[in-house]
Amino acid sequence: MARVKSDVQRTIDRWLDYLLEAWQNLPKVEREIDNWDLIEQIDYVEEWTPKLDVANHLAELVASSEVTNEQRERYEQLQELMRRNRPILERLRAS
Repeated sequence: MARVKSDVQRTIDRWLDYLLEAWQNLPKVEREIDNWDLIEQIDYVEEWTPKLDVANHLAELVASSEVTNEQRERYEQLQELMRRNRPILERLRAS
């Protein structure tokens, strides 16, 4: 019998998709951002504050009993990606 996902599980999936894409794109953005309009650069950097807030909320949800094993694995992938690409984000935010 198929198990129906809870609202929490759907939220975790949505946030994982959103954050994995954002963190995966950082190396590409770092290579290209100098060619962007200044307003686009500022907007991109400023949009990271809400993303970091989502990451904090996601950590709380992943600690819940509703998280699936697949979600936990994806979250671990996200954490590794964040560790690896955080210096890029810090450079972009400092410039």
